[in-house]
Amino acid sequence: MKTTIVSLVTVLCAFSYSGNAQQQLVADTLTVKQNYLDEVVLSDSRIPLKRSQSGKTVIRIDEQQIAQFQGRSLAELLATQSGLIVLGNRSITGQNLRVAIRGSANSQVLIIVDGVRIADPSRIENDFDLNFLSLNDISSIEILKGGASTLYGSAAAAGVINITTKKQVKNRSLTLGLATGTEQAQDQGINGLSYYSTNFNYGLRLNQFFYKIGFSSLHTDGMSAVKNGSEIDAFERFTTSLQLGNRGNKFSWNLVASQSKIESDYDNIFPVEDADFASTTSLENLSFTGQYNYAKGELSLIAGWQNTDRDYRDNYPLTFSAKNRSIEVVNKLTLSENMYSVQGFLYQAGDYVEVPTIDQKDVFINWVYLTDSGLNINVGGRLNNHQTYGNYFTYSINPSYSFIRDGQEDRVKLLGSISTAFVAPSLYQLYDGYSGNIDLAPEETSSIELGLAWSKKRMQASLVFFQREEDPKIIYDFSTYAYANAPSDVVFQGVEFQWENRFAKAIDYRINYTYNSLKEGAMIRLPKHAVNGLMNYKLNSSSQFTLIYTYQDKRQAIDQTALDAYQLVDLRYTQSFKSPKFQAYLWLTNLLDTEYVEITNFTTKGRNFVLGLTYRY
Repeated sequence: MKTTIVSLVTVLCAFSYSGNAQQQLVADTLTVKQNYLDEVVLSDSRIPLKRSQSGKTVIRIDEQQIAQFQGRSLAELLATQSGLIVLGNRSITGQNLRVAIRGSANSQVLIIVDGVRIADPSRIENDFDLNFLSLNDISSIEILKGGASTLYGSAAAAGVINITTKKQVKNRSLTLGLATGTEQAQDQGINGLSYYSTNFNYGLRLNQFFYKIGFSSLHTDGMSAVKNGSEIDAFERFTTSLQLGNRGNKFSWNLVASQSKIESDYDNIFPVEDADFASTTSLENLSFTGQYNYAKGELSLIAGWQNTDRDYRDNYPLTFSAKNRSIEVVNKLTLSENMYSVQGFLYQAGDYVEVPTIDQKDVFINWVYLTDSGLNINVGGRLNNHQTYGNYFTYSINPSYSFIRDGQEDRVKLLGSISTAFVAPSLYQLYDGYSGNIDLAPEETSSIELGLAWSKKRMQASLVFFQREEDPKIIYDFSTYAYANAPSDVVFQGVEFQWENRFAKAIDYRINYTYNSLKEGAMIRLPKHAVNGLMNYKLNSSSQFTLIYTYQDKRQAIDQTALDAYQLVDLRYTQSFKSPKFQAYLWLTNLLDTEYVEITNFTTKGRNFVLGLTYRY
């Protein structure tokens, strides 16, 4: 490992001779977006850095790109990004989702909303159900791939999905959205409307104080959960939210309170067959963020609380009531014009009925140094103190080097990183009465990245090699029907490629390719090759077409059966009306009505349409 670290730093330092061009790059303001490498990102250092100064290939999905996905789900949007597999995004609405970054489990991907980590301790992997979130409430998403536990804690072993909701920036705003369409399986003729969505937001700003209230709902009743099932399994989600805040010169704060309820039908798994089962899940979420700006930096308090109640009504009824709590204090300090430091303390605790409360306390420090020669260094360490497993130290070393070729338009960045992580077993994996194992050891992971990013005029591209090692990995042992540690370590390797380009003002496209491999064992549900493409064609200033392409290579199902590769095509048309401010859109998904399997024995969506109308004031 020491040899790898020295080699990584040596390779990047070798390019540090080009000083004058980079000096001009560092002098650029962070607020001016000249091209892709000047775009500001936050997630990889927790301070705003231009992408050229960042040591990662952070994926940033802005409000314009999110608007292109109106009428679809957050899971479907995430599934179009390189290195991400969102299992269940094409199944019946409400399906349990597996969010995998570079082959990870849900427990290794941290979900953050407005700076607050969210989780459900009663879920198998202590993760959060993305079905609770609506794209209509989101303004931006940053996806940080690779080990990020030094900055964000143990749940970020494989990556972070950092979600920012819409804030009240205008004096007054009103948004109303309505959509309807179909949700049905392959080879199923249209038998009426079965998809209904509404969202409403109203906000007001009075000087520095602002508030916003919101409501959204989603209802579907067109598909059976199991393949070839005859009984329709409905899904309903209702969410109400209140946001209060104040933006001052020195002190700012933001308070969000929301309540969501999901009612969902589901079918029997053992054996797989139609069943009249139903579940109700209620989520109460409260978060507070406050920032105090002083001469040399910013001091932040980030606090979150989630209460989740789940009720399963089937052959073996179950109820869960879980609480997740976190408090984080972060200090961002400017040491000089090109040196920054982030220090913090995190307390998090979770529990559910009849299971012990387990907490964890972390302290961390991170240091960023931006040289005039173009060599930028991001290093940090974190001490995790787990109530059961004691102390674990994790670290991250992330150098990068950027330089300009042939003037301001052609920019290149070389990057690399080495990081470690610690992931404790979930409460469910430890204490579940049927499959729990109190003797589980925590997972320890290490990640390596080497990559290149390039930007020129309207074009940008990146190529990254990654390797993730998990030792020991937590698995479900089908011989004992309980959770266990794998007998040997697991090593994931792969390559990620992204390309974006724009032709004049009419056409722009994005394409990404991910290659996954595993040294030992089988890549369960993980394709070796995955391709996503998106192309926008603007007919004029008010209308455009969007074409989305998805390719998933052969996969191995959890029952060892082989699943065939498949290709999907989606088409969207958007029409804007400037006076009044209406926008209409039409989605045609799985345009070719391709028959494919996402989860063995469960239904996947065929050709469907969604027609929507949005009014903004």
